[in-house]
Amino acid sequence: MEVNSIADVITAVAVASLPIVVTYLSKWLKGNKQAETLMSVLPTLAKDAVVAMQKLGVTEAIEGVVKKARAVQIVAEALPDLGFNETNEATLANAVESAYAQLTADGTLAAYPQAVDTSDKDAKQAEIAKAEAELTSLKEQEATAQKQLDALKGAQN
Repeated sequence: MEVNSIADVITAVAVASLPIVVTYLSKWLKGNKQAETLMSVLPTLAKDAVVAMQKLGVTEAIEGVVKKARAVQIVAEALPDLGFNETNEATLANAVESAYAQLTADGTLAAYPQAVDTSDKDAKQAEIAKAEAELTSLKEQEATAQKQLDALKGAQN
């Protein structure tokens, strides 16, 4: 048997089994009302958490990773109140990322301009000003030294 025909057989088996797997998963999800309810509630909770963190970002400078973690935490805290005790952290994070992508794409998040942390910028500006002052001082010292060198050369001639 050739390698191509083995790959064709594996592909044919995978393609043939795909409808069976999809049918089984669909029946399982329909049979499990809690999973179905969770899948219908989770996107709404994730969107609300993302919007809440964006609104908080208007007044406070918060990094994106912190916003995401806090949004996941908000969703995780809300689910037990709705009767969902077992949740997967990765599923919640994926729901938050999906909600963020959707809200960004439809322009909802653009309504909340984010605060910028200027403390680092102020410190950097002060550092730049100090470096420029030192550079000016060094240039003046260089000019003075050059004049002295020219005067010594002139005295030797």
